[in-house]
Amino acid sequence: MPVHSKSSFDYLAHLKDAGEMGNLIYSTNWPNTSLGTADTWPQNLLTALDIMLGSKFPMFLWWGPEHIQFYNDKYKPTLEKLHKHPGALGARAQDCWPEVWQAIEPSIEMAMSGDKILEQEDQLIPKQHNGNPVNSFWVFNCSQLYDVKGKVCGLFVTFYESNSQKKSEHQIYDTLRQLAEREARFRSLLADAPVAIAVFKGRELIIETVNEKMLEVWGKPSTIINKPLKLAIPEIEAQGFLRIMDQVYLTGIPYYGNEVKVFHKHDDKTEEVYSNFVYQPLKNTKGKTDRIMLVANLITEQVKSRMRAEKSEKRFRSLIDALPQMAMTNTAKGKMTFFNQRWYDYTGLSPTETYGRKWLKVIHPDDLHETLRKYNLIRSGQEGGEFENRYRNADGTYRWHLNRMQPIQEDGMVGLWIITATDIHDLKQLQQQKDDFVSIAGHELKTPITSLSAFMQLISRLQKHPETDFLPSLIEKASRSLDKINILVDDLLIASKLNQGELYIKKNWFILSELAVDCCNHLKIEGIYTVKTTGDLNLSVYADPHRIDQVIINFVNNARNYAPESKEIIIDIQKIKNKVKVCVIDKGPGIPQDQIPHLFNRYFRGDKSRSPYSGLGLGLYISSEIIKKHNGEIGAESELGKGSTFWFTLPIE
Repeated sequence: MPVHSKSSFDYLAHLKDAGEMGNLIYSTNWPNTSLGTADTWPQNLLTALDIMLGSKFPMFLWWGPEHIQFYNDKYKPTLEKLHKHPGALGARAQDCWPEVWQAIEPSIEMAMSGDKILEQEDQLIPKQHNGNPVNSFWVFNCSQLYDVKGKVCGLFVTFYESNSQKKSEHQIYDTLRQLAEREARFRSLLADAPVAIAVFKGRELIIETVNEKMLEVWGKPSTIINKPLKLAIPEIEAQGFLRIMDQVYLTGIPYYGNEVKVFHKHDDKTEEVYSNFVYQPLKNTKGKTDRIMLVANLITEQVKSRMRAEKSEKRFRSLIDALPQMAMTNTAKGKMTFFNQRWYDYTGLSPTETYGRKWLKVIHPDDLHETLRKYNLIRSGQEGGEFENRYRNADGTYRWHLNRMQPIQEDGMVGLWIITATDIHDLKQLQQQKDDFVSIAGHELKTPITSLSAFMQLISRLQKHPETDFLPSLIEKASRSLDKINILVDDLLIASKLNQGELYIKKNWFILSELAVDCCNHLKIEGIYTVKTTGDLNLSVYADPHRIDQVIINFVNNARNYAPESKEIIIDIQKIKNKVKVCVIDKGPGIPQDQIPHLFNRYFRGDKSRSPYSGLGLGLYISSEIIKKHNGEIGAESELGKGSTFWFTLPIE
């Protein structure tokens, strides 16, 4: 505050030499306060100030109905500690002491009204400290000051926070009360806790405290309290837990167990439990471990349920792995979760190259859009479905597969989809061959039937003129057309019998060379080709002569049809160990090497550019099946520009 204006007589001038607080009182601008200028102050106030400033004891003065404060140098340090100096000088008491005013105001007002002098020691007064309630102890000593009328006009006050023995006792009692409350809360928490809790004292692990949950886990009564854990629960020693707890005690480092299996004996029965637990070291005031607290959360049912689920899933995946088809699973949202081993074997991919959407890269680009469309369409419903596409194998070859999607219901909703992919590539090719065969068969049958129909119409017109020269020629041509039809129909019938397993073999002894000569008479009649039989002409075999005749005719007809420039066809018969080998040899243009492995496949037809002849693609297939039924072998060898050799072997019995 600014220095006051001095009146003609300075009533406070002598205070300048009355210590720091005297000088501060002198320098304060009192006219701006309720007290006004010093020349208006009553004499008893000036006298009280002189007494207070000259005292060697901490004192302060409350003056007037507003309790305006003055204090001496001895009391200043107390106010400084409370961060109230110098603002306390000239302030109202209730403004300076808001934290205790509510508690002391009644006593102050009694003293101001002339009641007995207020004197109290170790008064407990709650106050706020950093926003938190705390208890403090104070000493009060008030002396009244009277005016000339005998009315109390002020108070000399000794007022400070106590550091007495009483305060220490109160603090001790309060600490004990708090500890008791904490103990009660701890025991209540221990009893009501949803987890098992126990406290062990000392390195001997004396059971000090245990809740009901832990007693249930152990299967023991409360009489085990105050007993060593080793004696109370002997079965845990062999399981290594005592050794772990000893390490915790010695090191002071907690130990955490996750899904640990523990065996406990209940009524002579051993029970298996699982828990998550912690051995927590408890330390005394010196920082040394003197107790261990065990907190265990029992998760036996959760772990066993998960283990059952994992076992079920493992069995499920083993079953899927055992499937011969590729198989995979995905969620209702379409996330792929599993691919069986067959998938990895076929695609050559690793798991990291498969999961996510990476598996889509093995689908043929031409099939990808339609695959995803059908896949998402099926997945959007509750029923299964199927679709076809091509998957690339580890060699880079695409093969056709039939995909079947089957939902697995969970609580009435689709929880999982199982997808199997069955290789139908060969079946697809066979179906295509059948489709081609139907078309070819229709064409092959239609040609001779049309020719036969035309010849028969001409013959019908010439029947009234039998002497005509054209009639024998027409009859011969009609006969050839009929022979072609018979051959085609015979091939179809034999193929059908083979499919149904009804092609039977009737074996007899016969000489192969004689059969070979007889079956080639149709070529001799044509007079274009020469059939020469060489080798062991007296060799006899035990076989079905009719079926072997069909094989040789097929070989010879192939030589005629596909090697028309080779006018000589050789049938060679040789004995090789315990077998007879029959070869039909021509000197035609030969067969490309890439076609030879397919010559005996059903519906396979050779290169049409090599010959105008076409057939059903059944002749060599039928021959192969006939020889197989005789436990023989069949094959072909060829070299372009030099000719071909078709051969078969029969066992000599």
